[in-house]
Amino acid sequence: MEPVELNQVHTSCRNCVFSIIKENKQIGCDLKKLEDYENADVEVLELNHSDGNMYKVINGRLCLFYRHEELMKKYSNKNWKKIVEMQTKVSYQVMLFLEKNSTYQDLKSILNQLNTQEIKPSLITVINKQYNSYIESNGEKSIKPSQILELLKSYSFHQYSLKNVYDNELSNRDLVDVTFDGSKKHPYPFYVVFNTNFSVPDSFSKDLNDAILIKMKQLCFANPVDNLNGMIVSKVAHEKHGGNAFKINLEDKISKYETGAGKLIFEATDICPSLK
Repeated sequence: MEPVELNQVHTSCRNCVFSIIKENKQIGCDLKKLEDYENADVEVLELNHSDGNMYKVINGRLCLFYRHEELMKKYSNKNWKKIVEMQTKVSYQVMLFLEKNSTYQDLKSILNQLNTQEIKPSLITVINKQYNSYIESNGEKSIKPSQILELLKSYSFHQYSLKNVYDNELSNRDLVDVTFDGSKKHPYPFYVVFNTNFSVPDSFSKDLNDAILIKMKQLCFANPVDNLNGMIVSKVAHEKHGGNAFKINLEDKISKYETGAGKLIFEATDICPSLK
């Protein structure tokens, strides 16, 4: 057998409750994740272990579905699959731009669409670009910030926040960075950007989840379908490259500094076909 070079990042299926063993050899995964990895061109190796069994090793990836028996013993084994599927759904933040010409109904409509997603956003942040108009008109123009908060509160989102924009000179990319800085402590791996007058497809969150957990795409950045809508960003990539600082778009930094950037940057419609 030829020597095998293991990536520093890898997952051995040994001791995973979903490994299917027959005659001292792993023949599959009860969740069919080995097929998903292979279909995504992720290297799956077969290695002998000192216990005499031969196990699969997912080379170059940490498997989010790996579960040791010690971790699962508090659950009935007939529920293990369902429990792991619930635990591994992709969580994400949505940044919603409330532009100067947007209406209360626009905001309500997109919140309704997000609230009925199969996987709801874990955090919604409304970026209120009407705030200066509201202040300058003594509250006679634009939507009251208190109305925005009351509307957000009426939904069952896990978390929500409102960011009032004081500086009209800031670009939307600047505001994405400011919003990211205020929410990066939250453990959501991705953020998605929409304008409030955009229509979010019903299957958006399922598409995103399937792209990450079934198609195994290593997503750092997804180009929006227009200037803003549908932009999907890995928070790790944003943090690593300083977002859009120095007026350089994040995707340009990824293209310049990341090895194999072509496999890290996608079109939003490649990740979520429902956005077409």
